[in-house]
Amino acid sequence: MAQPPAAPRSRVERPAATAVLVGIAALAPIAVDVFLPSMPAMAREFDTSTGTLSLAVTLFIFAFAGAQLFWGSFSDRAGRRPALLAGLALFVAGSLLCLAAPTIPVLLAGRVLQGLGGGAGPAIANAVVIDTYRRERAIGILALITLSIALAPMIAPVFGGLIQEYATWRVVFVLQAAVGVALAAAFLALLPETNRAPDPSALALSRQAANYRRLFRSRTFVTAALLMGLLFAGQLIFISTSSFVLVDDLGASPLVFGLSFGFVSFGIMAGATACRRLSTRWPPGRIVLLAAAMGWAAAAVMMALALLGVEALPATVLPAFVILAGNGMARPAATATALADFPEMAGLASAVMGFTQMALASTASIAFSAAVQPGPATLAGGMAAASTAALGLFLLARPPAFSPRSPAPGTGAAAATGTPARPSRPPH
Repeated sequence: MAQPPAAPRSRVERPAATAVLVGIAALAPIAVDVFLPSMPAMAREFDTSTGTLSLAVTLFIFAFAGAQLFWGSFSDRAGRRPALLAGLALFVAGSLLCLAAPTIPVLLAGRVLQGLGGGAGPAIANAVVIDTYRRERAIGILALITLSIALAPMIAPVFGGLIQEYATWRVVFVLQAAVGVALAAAFLALLPETNRAPDPSALALSRQAANYRRLFRSRTFVTAALLMGLLFAGQLIFISTSSFVLVDDLGASPLVFGLSFGFVSFGIMAGATACRRLSTRWPPGRIVLLAAAMGWAAAAVMMALALLGVEALPATVLPAFVILAGNGMARPAATATALADFPEMAGLASAVMGFTQMALASTASIAFSAAVQPGPATLAGGMAAASTAALGLFLLARPPAFSPRSPAPGTGAAAATGTPARPSRPPH
């Protein structure tokens, strides 16, 4: 029987457009991490404490997290292009304010503006993917986005360090403004509007309340959001305490710590790459189950070694690599599956998922830091608790969409003819 002709690729499906989406999603980690090597010099120039200057990171993250909720709904109402361009314009304005900042309050105001604008990036990038793909290829593109988010913290500090070494910290914000302008120009040139059915009432309080109810009544969405929040909590616990554990307790030199941290971070990239390859053959439920089980097993090994008194670098670093590989593998499959149920409000769904993950993970990491002292055993315990909770949640609450025996996305009749039609909107 002759196969139906393949549907022509849209402009969004071209590699250059995909690269733009990846860059947009990575904008926030770039803005955070390229700034870090300059913080000591900035503290000296402004004659302030490092604690005060660290607000430039904290305020950015808080603004970024909250702004996603607005940009998601705004993109459902006005379209992805206007929302993203407005967000990038705000990000560039914040960068220029930081560049010209004469005092710490002005610098902090610029970082808040950057965070508010940068929040448009991941919410809209994910929404564009769901607008366009809604089949197994969505998992592959989201895996590329996960790769970029993992790679940015490894590369951005290198560029930031080079800038600080050969120029001044203000050039860091010139770079950030230039990246924002370049992404806006590339988005305009390469990506069409993908929200083909804008919702004029998406920002109305009554519609937002109804949309939030739909999201949080979906077992698929809630399971995916909580799962990724718990997995991300384990990752944040490692990020926040690894320097104390590896350097102070296990005797790693700063160089060895940097290499070890980079190796563990590479686990996210390895997991996302594996997810991308598996997505064409396995259903997303099987990918997420493997990822969660793999992370749990590695965390159990780390905990057992710590309880046995094995205080060696590989006993912490190797299991942490596997745990973060599980995170990188689970994220694209869980995200694509959860968002696929809400194509008519993909912007809001993407934003709520990102905000929920960040809020849950940040709360767990802060509580962990306040409750225990860093050490090999407590680090292992924190990561094991997060991994156990994630696997338990998935096994207990897994909806039919995450069944490991369900058909892989895009294998039905709709996939043979291209992207399925958008479902009709619920009544007002």
